[in-house]
Amino acid sequence: MPELIRSVVSRVRVYFKDHRQTPRLRVRLLFSIAVSRKARTNGAAPQDRTLKGHTRDISVTGLALMLPQVHLDGHHLAAEGRELQVTLELPTGAMPLVVIPRRYEKLEESELGCNYLIGARIVQITEEDRTRLESFIAHSLNKNSSTPEIQIT
Repeated sequence: MPELIRSVVSRVRVYFKDHRQTPRLRVRLLFSIAVSRKARTNGAAPQDRTLKGHTRDISVTGLALMLPQVHLDGHHLAAEGRELQVTLELPTGAMPLVVIPRRYEKLEESELGCNYLIGARIVQITEEDRTRLESFIAHSLNKNSSTPEIQIT
């Protein structure tokens, strides 16, 4: 039932004006994602498995993440309040981020092997990386203002 509600809500958004404050860049960038885990009590760093996917769009405050599944190592990636480690592959190099999922939905049709969409808010990013992300988005929006979608892979 929650899947049905999420699906209906995202379809309703199509009919109403988008009130987001930050501009979104529709772009396909590769990323890897892992569940944030605390250090083990014995001091060893936790072993994190990652899952690969691509973005649907990005902004300075958030990302739309396309993934083949929503479970990783027994953890639901879109669980409320779960911090996720994302390594975003920008053309200028990899960028580590910490994000918190805000919503997710199962897609009716798979897109490039991805069956789920997770909308996430960026909660941790270095100032240098934030500047890089802002520059990338601004440059891409200005350069491609006549193109409805940018495909960077």
